[in-house]
Amino acid sequence: MLPVIVRFRIHQAQRRPLGFYFPIILVWIVLAALLIVLFPVALLTALLTWRRGPGAALLLVFPLLTAVLWRLSGLQIETRNDESELLIDFT
Repeated sequence: MLPVIVRFRIHQAQRRPLGFYFPIILVWIVLAALLIVLFPVALLTALLTWRRGPGAALLLVFPLLTAVLWRLSGLQIETRNDESELLIDFT
């Protein structure tokens, strides 16, 4: 399932933690519109470069991108060092 909200949490030493939520559904709407507009261009390019270039691989971009975005739900990225801490959580 596509994640709808991303949670960010930033904590630096000697400071109060900063945390906020971002509605990533807005990004998905813009990305979907962009993909719909670019699909005919990608299809034409794939047909023109089918014999001597990356035509077949270009057609796989749309399904692979969809699969990657669909599996983002539940991903947590957490980094720490001595001075700061960052958490990005897709829910």
